[in-house]
Amino acid sequence: MTTARVLVGVAGALVMGCGSAPPPPTPGDPTAATRGRAGAEAFDLDGDGVADTWTFASGATGRVARQEFDLDFDGKVDVWRYFDAQGRVEREQMDMDADGKVDVVSFFRDGVLVRKELDLEFDARADVFKYYEGGALVRLEGDSDADGKVDYWEYYERGQLMRAGSDEDGDGRPDADAWVEGPAAQKALEAPVDAGRDDWSGE
Repeated sequence: MTTARVLVGVAGALVMGCGSAPPPPTPGDPTAATRGRAGAEAFDLDGDGVADTWTFASGATGRVARQEFDLDFDGKVDVWRYFDAQGRVEREQMDMDADGKVDVVSFFRDGVLVRKELDLEFDARADVFKYYEGGALVRLEGDSDADGKVDYWEYYERGQLMRAGSDEDGDGRPDADAWVEGPAAQKALEAPVDAGRDDWSGE
Protein backbone atom coordinates (compact mmCIF):
# COMPACT_ATOMS: atom_id res chain seq x y z
CA MET A 1 0.00 0.00 0.00
CA THR A 2 1.43 3.38 -0.98
CA THR A 3 2.11 6.18 1.48
CA ALA A 4 -0.49 8.31 -0.35
CA ARG A 5 -3.20 5.69 0.16
CA VAL A 6 -2.31 5.32 3.84
CA LEU A 7 -2.46 9.08 4.37
CA VAL A 8 -5.76 9.45 2.53
CA GLY A 9 -7.34 6.63 4.48
CA VAL A 10 -6.26 8.00 7.84
CA ALA A 11 -7.18 11.55 6.90
CA GLY A 12 -10.57 10.36 5.72
CA ALA A 13 -11.17 8.88 9.14
CA LEU A 14 -10.11 12.16 10.73
CA VAL A 15 -12.57 14.14 8.61
CA MET A 16 -15.56 11.95 9.41
CA GLY A 17 -17.69 13.58 12.05
CA CYS A 18 -15.55 16.68 12.33
CA GLY A 19 -18.37 19.20 12.36
CA SER A 20 -16.80 20.78 15.43
CA ALA A 21 -13.32 20.91 16.85
CA PRO A 22 -12.57 17.63 18.63
CA PRO A 23 -10.99 17.61 22.08
CA PRO A 24 -7.21 17.37 21.86
CA PRO A 25 -5.71 13.87 22.12
CA THR A 26 -4.13 12.70 25.36
CA PRO A 27 -0.55 13.94 25.47
CA GLY A 28 2.24 11.42 25.31
CA ASP A 29 5.73 12.36 26.46
CA PRO A 30 5.35 15.95 27.76
CA THR A 31 8.82 16.72 26.47
CA ALA A 32 7.90 15.76 22.89
CA ALA A 33 9.51 18.21 20.48
CA THR A 34 7.33 20.90 18.91
CA ARG A 35 9.80 21.38 16.04
CA GLY A 36 9.63 25.16 16.30
CA ARG A 37 5.83 25.49 16.28
CA ALA A 38 5.61 28.38 18.72
CA GLY A 39 2.34 28.65 20.58
CA ALA A 40 1.17 25.15 19.63
CA GLU A 41 0.07 22.47 22.05
CA ALA A 42 1.95 19.37 20.93
CA PHE A 43 1.00 15.72 21.31
CA ASP A 44 2.77 12.44 20.72
CA LEU A 45 0.24 9.93 19.35
CA ASP A 46 2.57 7.00 18.73
CA GLY A 47 4.52 7.31 21.98
CA ASP A 48 7.96 7.66 20.42
CA GLY A 49 8.78 10.87 22.28
CA VAL A 50 8.39 13.08 19.18
CA ALA A 51 5.37 15.31 18.63
CA ASP A 52 3.15 14.41 15.68
CA THR A 53 0.01 16.48 16.33
CA TRP A 54 -0.22 20.19 17.04
CA THR A 55 -3.20 22.32 18.09
CA PHE A 56 -3.10 26.09 17.70
CA ALA A 57 -5.40 28.39 19.69
CA SER A 58 -6.65 31.73 18.42
CA GLY A 59 -5.77 34.83 20.43
CA ALA A 60 -7.53 35.61 23.69
CA THR A 61 -10.53 33.40 22.91
CA GLY A 62 -8.52 30.23 23.21
CA ARG A 63 -10.61 28.51 20.55
CA VAL A 64 -8.97 25.93 18.31
CA ALA A 65 -8.03 27.68 15.07
CA ARG A 66 -5.81 25.09 13.41
CA GLN A 67 -4.56 21.55 13.82
CA GLU A 68 -1.61 19.90 12.10
CA PHE A 69 -0.91 16.17 11.82
CA ASP A 70 2.10 14.06 10.90
CA LEU A 71 0.15 10.93 9.97
CA ASP A 72 3.01 8.78 8.76
CA PHE A 73 5.37 9.84 11.57
CA ASP A 74 8.14 10.91 9.20
CA GLY A 75 8.72 14.26 10.89
CA LYS A 76 6.72 16.30 8.36
CA VAL A 77 3.17 17.65 8.56
CA ASP A 78 0.78 15.86 6.19
CA VAL A 79 -2.60 17.38 7.13
CA TRP A 80 -3.59 20.94 8.04
CA ARG A 81 -7.09 21.50 9.42
CA TYR A 82 -8.64 24.96 9.90
CA PHE A 83 -11.67 25.84 12.05
CA ASP A 84 -14.16 28.69 11.94
CA ALA A 85 -15.21 30.92 14.86
CA GLN A 86 -17.79 28.33 15.93
CA GLY A 87 -15.18 25.61 16.15
CA ARG A 88 -16.34 23.83 12.98
CA VAL A 89 -13.85 22.62 10.41
CA GLU A 90 -13.94 24.86 7.33
CA ARG A 91 -10.95 23.66 5.31
CA GLU A 92 -8.54 20.76 5.32
CA GLN A 93 -5.37 20.40 3.26
CA MET A 94 -3.36 17.23 2.74
CA ASP A 95 0.03 16.29 1.29
CA MET A 96 -0.34 12.75 -0.10
CA ASP A 97 3.15 12.15 -1.46
CA ALA A 98 5.24 13.65 1.37
CA ASP A 99 6.82 16.33 -0.80
CA GLY A 100 5.67 19.20 1.41
CA LYS A 101 3.08 20.39 -1.11
CA VAL A 102 -0.70 20.28 -0.73
CA ASP A 103 -2.37 17.74 -3.04
CA VAL A 104 -5.93 17.62 -1.66
CA VAL A 105 -8.04 20.51 -0.37
CA SER A 106 -11.43 19.84 1.24
CA PHE A 107 -13.93 22.66 1.80
CA PHE A 108 -16.69 22.60 4.40
CA ARG A 109 -19.80 24.67 5.06
CA ASP A 110 -21.09 24.65 8.63
CA GLY A 111 -18.74 21.73 9.27
CA VAL A 112 -20.13 19.62 6.39
CA LEU A 113 -18.02 18.64 3.39
CA VAL A 114 -19.15 20.44 0.20
CA ARG A 115 -16.19 20.25 -2.19
CA LYS A 116 -12.89 18.51 -2.62
CA GLU A 117 -10.09 19.31 -5.08
CA LEU A 118 -7.41 16.70 -5.79
CA ASP A 119 -4.11 16.99 -7.63
CA LEU A 120 -3.60 13.36 -8.67
CA GLU A 121 -0.80 14.22 -11.11
CA PHE A 122 1.13 16.04 -8.36
CA ASP A 123 1.78 18.95 -10.72
CA ALA A 124 0.43 21.69 -8.40
CA ARG A 125 -2.86 21.84 -10.31
CA ALA A 126 -6.12 20.18 -9.31
CA ASP A 127 -7.42 17.66 -11.84
CA VAL A 128 -10.33 16.05 -9.98
CA PHE A 129 -13.17 18.03 -8.40
CA LYS A 130 -15.79 16.44 -6.15
CA TYR A 131 -19.03 18.07 -5.07
CA TYR A 132 -21.11 16.99 -2.08
CA GLU A 133 -24.60 17.62 -0.75
CA GLY A 134 -25.32 16.72 2.85
CA GLY A 135 -21.83 15.22 2.97
CA ALA A 136 -22.63 12.76 0.14
CA LEU A 137 -20.87 12.79 -3.24
CA VAL A 138 -23.22 14.00 -6.01
CA ARG A 139 -20.88 15.01 -8.82
CA LEU A 140 -17.31 14.46 -9.92
CA GLU A 141 -15.49 16.41 -12.63
CA GLY A 142 -12.03 15.67 -13.94
CA ASP A 143 -9.28 16.72 -16.31
CA SER A 144 -7.89 13.48 -17.76
CA ASP A 145 -5.27 14.97 -20.10
CA ALA A 146 -3.84 17.66 -17.78
CA ASP A 147 -4.71 20.53 -20.12
CA GLY A 148 -6.49 22.50 -17.42
CA LYS A 149 -9.98 21.76 -18.77
CA VAL A 150 -12.61 19.43 -17.34
CA ASP A 151 -13.32 16.62 -19.81
CA TYR A 152 -15.26 14.01 -17.86
CA TRP A 153 -18.19 14.00 -15.49
CA GLU A 154 -19.84 11.59 -13.07
CA TYR A 155 -23.21 12.00 -11.32
CA TYR A 156 -24.22 10.12 -8.18
CA GLU A 157 -27.44 9.41 -6.34
CA ARG A 158 -27.46 7.93 -2.84
CA GLY A 159 -23.83 6.96 -3.24
CA GLN A 160 -24.33 5.14 -6.55
CA LEU A 161 -22.83 6.26 -9.85
CA MET A 162 -25.80 6.86 -12.15
CA ARG A 163 -24.36 8.61 -15.17
CA ALA A 164 -20.93 9.28 -16.67
CA GLY A 165 -19.89 11.31 -19.69
CA SER A 166 -16.84 12.68 -21.42
CA ASP A 167 -15.79 15.41 -23.82
CA GLU A 168 -14.11 13.83 -26.84
CA ASP A 169 -14.28 16.81 -29.21
CA GLY A 170 -12.71 19.34 -26.86
CA ASP A 171 -15.57 21.83 -26.74
CA GLY A 172 -15.71 21.77 -22.92
CA ARG A 173 -19.07 19.99 -22.80
CA PRO A 174 -20.05 16.32 -22.44
CA ASP A 175 -20.63 14.79 -25.86
CA ALA A 176 -24.24 13.70 -26.40
CA ASP A 177 -23.16 10.27 -27.59
CA ALA A 178 -20.62 9.79 -24.80
CA TRP A 179 -23.04 9.45 -21.89
CA VAL A 180 -23.34 6.10 -20.15
CA GLU A 181 -26.27 5.47 -17.83
CA GLY A 182 -26.89 3.14 -14.91
CA PRO A 183 -24.58 0.27 -13.88
CA ALA A 184 -22.58 0.51 -17.11
CA ALA A 185 -21.40 3.94 -15.96
CA GLN A 186 -19.21 2.26 -13.35
CA LYS A 187 -16.88 1.12 -16.14
CA ALA A 188 -17.37 4.02 -18.52
CA LEU A 189 -14.16 5.86 -17.76
CA GLU A 190 -10.81 4.34 -16.98
CA ALA A 191 -7.86 5.28 -14.72
CA PRO A 192 -8.32 9.06 -14.28
CA VAL A 193 -11.81 8.74 -12.82
CA ASP A 194 -11.03 5.57 -10.90
CA ALA A 195 -8.21 7.45 -9.20
CA GLY A 196 -10.62 10.17 -8.10
CA ARG A 197 -13.44 8.00 -6.79
CA ASP A 198 -14.34 7.82 -3.16
CA ASP A 199 -13.21 4.21 -2.80
CA TRP A 200 -9.69 5.56 -3.42
CA SER A 201 -9.99 8.77 -1.43
CA GLY A 202 -11.19 7.12 1.75
CA GLU A 203 -14.43 9.10 1.87
